[in-house]
Amino acid sequence: MSRHHPDESLLTEFAGGQLSPAVALCVRVHLNHCALCQQNVERLMMVGGALLDSLPGEAVADSLFDQIMARIEQEPEVLPLASKAHASTLTLLQPWLPSGNWKDLAWKTQWFNVFEYVLQLGAFGRDRLSLVRINAGGRAPGHGHHGREVTVVLQGGFSDARGHYEVGDFVVMDGRHQHSPRAFEDGDCICLSLLEGPVRLTGALGQGIDLLRRFFNPALYRS
Repeated sequence: MSRHHPDESLLTEFAGGQLSPAVALCVRVHLNHCALCQQNVERLMMVGGALLDSLPGEAVADSLFDQIMARIEQEPEVLPLASKAHASTLTLLQPWLPSGNWKDLAWKTQWFNVFEYVLQLGAFGRDRLSLVRINAGGRAPGHGHHGREVTVVLQGGFSDARGHYEVGDFVVMDGRHQHSPRAFEDGDCICLSLLEGPVRLTGALGQGIDLLRRFFNPALYRS
């Protein structure tokens, strides 16, 4: 069972089909590992469907989230649906994995023990969906974020100052957070990562790289 999960607002937007395809993919991958969130999404979909049938069209956007949350609090507990079939992570990622797995990908070096395989780039490279691999015991450089970063652990795990993250864990960082993830010693860590803005490297070297990127690609930093 995962220990780190999408929050209620993300699960509600997922159940309502309101997330971007990249964020929705991250949530779907987490659901493969988390019976609790599977249960919550199914309850949200059932309650949301009933409310949509009963609400006038103009009231839906403003009140749906609050009404779903209030309705769920009144619903009886349902056992987790751990036995329900869900698409495997490899199946979900199949359109981007030519070899059928992530072991034989053409990984590109990002930083010493950190490697990346880009799955999809948005306009100006701002939204970046990729697989990230940190070699066993390796550490990513300290960084903050110019936008939201969504991470789902696919293999192994990593730790930072905020905690330990293992397979299936769903982690969200934004401009308030800085960290330097380190892979566990017993194996490589592979994560599905979505960046909705560039990272902000810390330290003197990182600040210099950040300034250069701003100069050569200012569109990357536009909100």
